[in-house]
Amino acid sequence: MPVEPAPAPPPVEAAAPQPTAVDPEPDLPPAENYSEGGDSWYDSIEFSAFADAYYSLNYNFPKPQSGQNLLRAFDSTNGFALSWVGVNASYPADPVGGTVSLRFGPTAHSIGTGCLSSDKSNCDSANGLENVKQAFASWKPAGEGSMLQLDFGKFDTPFGAEVAESHLNMNYTRSMLFVSQPVFHTGIRANFAVADAFDFKLLAVNGWNNSVDNNAGKSFGGQANFHLKNADDADMLAVSLGYMVGAEQDDTLAVHCAADEQFTVNGCVAAPMGSPAKPDGVLDRGSSNSKGLRHLVDLVVTANPIERLRLVLNADYGLDHYRDDQNVNKFKSAAYVGVMLGARVAIVDQFGVAVRGEYFRDTHGFVTGDAFKTHTMDLAGGTLTLDYLPSDFLTIRLDNRLDWSSLQVFSKDIRESTGQQFTTTLGVVAHTD
Repeated sequence: MPVEPAPAPPPVEAAAPQPTAVDPEPDLPPAENYSEGGDSWYDSIEFSAFADAYYSLNYNFPKPQSGQNLLRAFDSTNGFALSWVGVNASYPADPVGGTVSLRFGPTAHSIGTGCLSSDKSNCDSANGLENVKQAFASWKPAGEGSMLQLDFGKFDTPFGAEVAESHLNMNYTRSMLFVSQPVFHTGIRANFAVADAFDFKLLAVNGWNNSVDNNAGKSFGGQANFHLKNADDADMLAVSLGYMVGAEQDDTLAVHCAADEQFTVNGCVAAPMGSPAKPDGVLDRGSSNSKGLRHLVDLVVTANPIERLRLVLNADYGLDHYRDDQNVNKFKSAAYVGVMLGARVAIVDQFGVAVRGEYFRDTHGFVTGDAFKTHTMDLAGGTLTLDYLPSDFLTIRLDNRLDWSSLQVFSKDIRESTGQQFTTTLGVVAHTD
């Protein structure tokens, strides 16, 4: 009889792990901070750049051909030209950020030399800032969702419907109303985002178009902005109303006497016999500078009633006070008013047509210059722009523009002048935004 094998012994259970005296692992930051794909602070920096060139033809053919067309912000009289190139970098405030915009070229020089002081040593071009269009630090006290943002430094003006960068406007050339407005300020700006439909700004700055102030006074401004959104959260209607006031006249006055005269604090007098002549001197005018205030009221309305139509209205009223040439201790007042109405229709995605009409009443040469300081003139203009966007990064615009004046202010040929100026400008801008 076969013998049955003995039953297998039961399996031996593994011993339970015993506690050790080793300290537990310390807390570690989230694993994504160690991954190669983790976000870094520099990933939040936004960069953009552009290059702007144009061809301009003035049918008055003023000679010499070099020079700037009257009532124009930047474009030259005739020929091919590079307007400028620019690069921008911005870091959103959360809670601290900043923006830097650098510009190089003739337009940057025009802005850098555009301070309103008679002493051009106050202009940015004379103080190493010609190529810095913007440079400011931003702070949101409560972080990214804060309703308050403070900007400190040099920044673009909030006033007006147009900007210096041509590809961001509806027309290539800028309006005569743009010529009468500030381009930038240096100081502090407070932005209050009260709600999606309403925000406002407050400014305390050195003045108009100068980082180095030409007087001890400061300029103050504010702007209220109302927005009506559409279903895509884009502005269907936007209204901005702004006001700015400040002392813009020089604190000092350079006096030039005749070669045989003596400079005194009371003016030029005949040099005493045997005394050397002192024909030049500087008078202190700070005590009367509070009378030399400039006021600006600015209204901008933009509307997009349908997807392919954009409408713009910009109206300004200004009141300036300047020194009387006959009595430098007194000030004269000069009011000016301007209005611009524009529209752009996108025929197709790549092609559009824009029109602009404007009127400006210029007193004492506010936009036409000191040569017309004793005149008041009516100015009007019309611009037709054809634009073609062959890609998202290239804008081509053809401006045909007529400017009219009630006085003979436009140069023609070598010595003639006329009351009209007709130009054609072809602008080509390559840009990343």
